[in-house]
Parts: sequence; C-alpha cells; structure tokens
Amino acid sequence: MPTHKLKPQKLQCPFCSSISMRGTGLSAHVRGHHAKKYAKWNKNPNRIIEAAAAASPQEELNSNGRIPSLRSPAPVEIVTAAAGASRQQPRILPNGGKQGTQSDVNDALAMLQKAHKQLSTRKQMIESELARIEGLRGEHESVAKQVVALDDALKAFHG
Repeated sequence: MPTHKLKPQKLQCPFCSSISMRGTGLSAHVRGHHAKKYAKWNKNPNRIIEAAAAASPQEELNSNGRIPSLRSPAPVEIVTAAAGASRQQPRILPNGGKQGTQSDVNDALAMLQKAHKQLSTRKQMIESELARIEGLRGEHESVAKQVVALDDALKAFHG
C-alpha cells in the first residue's frame, strides 16, 4: 500500500525567529532555549497550530474558514513637502473612484495592528538579546584579563 507523504509543515517558535519542520523539534527547541517559558507554552493545546500560523501568516485562515485575499494598498503619490525641500511625503490618492467598504478598512487596520504587535515583540526580543550580548562582552573582557593574570602567575612558577 503506498504511503502518502504530507507536505512539510513550518513551525515558528513563539519566542524567537527559529523555525522547525516538526512539532517535536519545536518542542525540543522551546524546552532547551526558552526553559522558563516552556511549561506554560506546553500546556497550550493550540501551540502547534499557532506555531504553524506564525510561520506562514499569509496562509492563516480568517473566521469563515477562507484564506483572506490580500488587497492592494491605496495608491500613493509622492509630493514635495515644501518648495525646495528634498524630503518627500506620501499622500493617499482616491482609489480610482471606488469606495472602500468599512470591512476593508477594518481588515486593513487589523492587519496593521497585528504586524505592529509582531514587530514590536520581535524588537523587544532583539533588544533583550543585544543587552545579554553586551553583558557577555563585558564578562569576556573581565575573564580575559583574569586569564592573562593567571598566565603570568604560572610563568612565574615555571620560570
């Protein structure tokens, strides 16, 4: 009997940008790299579904079970901010005589809010990692100085 291969699934860690192709790999990653958050995350019955949605947000289903269509953004015209100024500001133009529905506006706003939330979260994660790296750099300098001092002390005993 032929076996059917499933399409590999991409799963994104909810705490960093790491991607795994299997649920067990994601679970091992979270357990190893985000140990403090693992217990709470592991209790979430939707953790794999959420990880799959985070890895491929364009495939995320909306409330009626359909993949949302991407609407093209409103046309933008670049105009000079002031006479002789080199900076330009975007100005939204009318949508070719078509009126956008309130639903379209709400969908666009929801997408912008979601993108903002995801990017803000990622920014905070990056900032915390950078702070940790700076701390490690300081510790590295201190340890390096101590190693040099111990090397000198060892040379004094052997020399």
